[in-house]
Amino acid sequence: MTVPGGVVLALSGGAVRGVAHIAVLEVLEREGIRVEGIAGTSAGSMVGALYAAGVSVEELKKIALETGWKQFLRPTLPKTGLISSKAISSFMREILPVKSFSGLRIPFAAVATELKTGARVVLRSGSLARAVQASCSLPVVFTPVRVGGRLLVDGGVASMIPVRTAREELGGRTVVSVNVNSKAEGPERYGSLLAIAVQVSNLWSTRNSREEERLADVVVRVSASGIPLYDLRKAGELLRRGKAAAEMAVGEIRRHAGL
Repeated sequence: MTVPGGVVLALSGGAVRGVAHIAVLEVLEREGIRVEGIAGTSAGSMVGALYAAGVSVEELKKIALETGWKQFLRPTLPKTGLISSKAISSFMREILPVKSFSGLRIPFAAVATELKTGARVVLRSGSLARAVQASCSLPVVFTPVRVGGRLLVDGGVASMIPVRTAREELGGRTVVSVNVNSKAEGPERYGSLLAIAVQVSNLWSTRNSREEERLADVVVRVSASGIPLYDLRKAGELLRRGKAAAEMAVGEIRRHAGL
């Protein structure tokens, strides 16, 4: 059971835009607001897993500013995805200080989607790297991941902002959702399979995002205007926008957290 003064975070997906989550964590630390649990979808699961494992905000910022797409691009034969999602797992294994959920400092849940049924799947045990891999495996772009006999894809298909998971699985008394896709625009052209896959995923996730946001106690909305999902050059700008959005919400978060 949580006590006054802490919050459980629901970190949204959003590919590169997930960098903004790091700045939100930084503001919470500065304000003395304790993070008692984290539920993360896709990019939110990557940031959430690292922070829950004890990686500092400063180290997270360094990773965000220095990481390139070549670390994730492992082409495969176009059977179940254009890019092998194994590179995501390999990347996480290299930088995670712990390998399984049991070693985490903060309770954490990664959200994925079962490909067969479209059901939300909450991952809270076993390999952290593999859980993040599943949560980040955007259909068509990345290959699906088999976990526990189920074929899993990106969590955003079922739960783009995992507020329900934060509330139900992590017992959040005060749940703060962080949406890094606010005011996002779709691509101007659909001239590639990647652009089409991303847009279809956006359409799937828009409705469930709105539904889950209404269940949060506080919503932090980070503007994604003018920032494509895969432009790593925008990492610095995303950190600035994440900080600004969190600072605007601090007062409301403190009230709900009893501070």
